[in-house]
Amino acid sequence: MKHPLFSLAVMGLIAPLSAHEGHDHATGVGAVVTTAVVSGSEGHQFATVPGWGAPPNGRNIGSLHGDLTLDKAGNVYAATNGEPGVMVFDRSGKYTKSLKKGLAGLHSLTTVTEGDEEFIWGSQVKKNRAVKFDLEGTIVATLPNEKTGKLAGGMGGLTELLVAPDGHIFFFMGYGSKKIHKLKPDGTLVKTYGGKGTGKDQFTACHGAAIDLRYDEPRILVCDRDGRRMMHLTMDLTWIGIYGKTPMRRPADVDVQGDYAAVAEIEGRVILMDKDGKVVSALCDNPNKKQWATNGVPAQQLHDNAFSAPHGIKWGPQGQIYVTEYSQVGRLIALAPQK
Repeated sequence: MKHPLFSLAVMGLIAPLSAHEGHDHATGVGAVVTTAVVSGSEGHQFATVPGWGAPPNGRNIGSLHGDLTLDKAGNVYAATNGEPGVMVFDRSGKYTKSLKKGLAGLHSLTTVTEGDEEFIWGSQVKKNRAVKFDLEGTIVATLPNEKTGKLAGGMGGLTELLVAPDGHIFFFMGYGSKKIHKLKPDGTLVKTYGGKGTGKDQFTACHGAAIDLRYDEPRILVCDRDGRRMMHLTMDLTWIGIYGKTPMRRPADVDVQGDYAAVAEIEGRVILMDKDGKVVSALCDNPNKKQWATNGVPAQQLHDNAFSAPHGIKWGPQGQIYVTEYSQVGRLIALAPQK
């Protein structure tokens, strides 16, 4: 349902619309959202935010196959396939800057705080490495390092990196060995888990993941994308069980805030799941299966009320949900909670 008037939660996020490549300026159509469309179940409804994430100087943001993350101020860092690699938008969705070159093709992003400083870790999948950089884009560390040693299955296909509350680092080889590696903060390998398959302790694509703090002890929530399922692991990489019902619509990424997990299903929708794994809301569900899980949908066929291929997802500080789509035309979407 499209709303010309919408809640203050949306109003506070709006950025001015400007002309940009790849958008035909029809209402509700294009690479940038132009209408507030409300979707979801009662009590869990969200509206698309018009103008959020408009590219700088009218240029297309570029091909996306990555993630986004936030800093303490609420600025959003979005990974692009081309240089400079990471673009930054303020809380209203206005482009503010691009980070230094050398960060193209980051498949995942996660923010960490060390003392008074913030850093971002990213999985640079085509370079077979993880990079840690400051908020200007200066690389301060890379992994694996001399302490890591040889990883079973190699470093090819690193799709996700997480940092635990105690500083341990987890590699998810979703495009490679389908293994998960746990490392100490200094890069020393602690444990390797998983491998290719459809059974317990196996993955077809451990593509995205999140630290899940909703339970007595922290857990890792893994998106086994091509296995169409999600599962919980302990922080020591021990199987807990399947999360939610299967099959799912290829869950690509997940982020957890409060009582809910927001899941980017690359087959055309975002869902919210409670602690028990129940789907409580589906957002911008696309009925056109031909647009699912593809980056080839042209701008004139992208609509504000439907996702094509949600890929990266993060919660915002006021309950917003930010999504990057797998897309050649480069679409970022902000969803504001309706209260």
